[in-house]
Amino acid sequence: MKRKAKCLVCGAMFTADRITQKYCSAFCRRYAHRYGLIDRGEHPKGADVIREFHCVRCGKLVTIVDGRDKRTKFCSAHCERLYWKHSQHVKPHGVARSFYCRNCGVRVDVSDPKDRRTSFCSEACRKQWFSQHRKKKTRHI
Repeated sequence: MKRKAKCLVCGAMFTADRITQKYCSAFCRRYAHRYGLIDRGEHPKGADVIREFHCVRCGKLVTIVDGRDKRTKFCSAHCERLYWKHSQHVKPHGVARSFYCRNCGVRVDVSDPKDRRTSFCSEACRKQWFSQHRKKKTRHI
């Protein structure tokens, strides 16, 4: 099923071969991945914010609205590469991020770099959520 779409990088109109196609060319796709295009405010209006954090290298505020996006420290692959390439010369910004608990909806602000929480405010909330959302296994006789 072909449909008309607008490229998120260059703005050109193109015929998409797939429903999920967002870019008109491989160049635009690589550019968007490398420079973190989704963080330039181009996410859908009214989308639920999953978490926010400041990039360790450049300090830019990153807002995550897609659950598949697993970034927690860097705004883009480009920033991450530059950070690790020149990490001895770069003074890192403080790691501060915030997210909403998937179970109770409380906003959690994390400032400790060793705190790896990204979805739940506590272990009790995590256990409660998984006990309610686990898949029921059926016994085959």
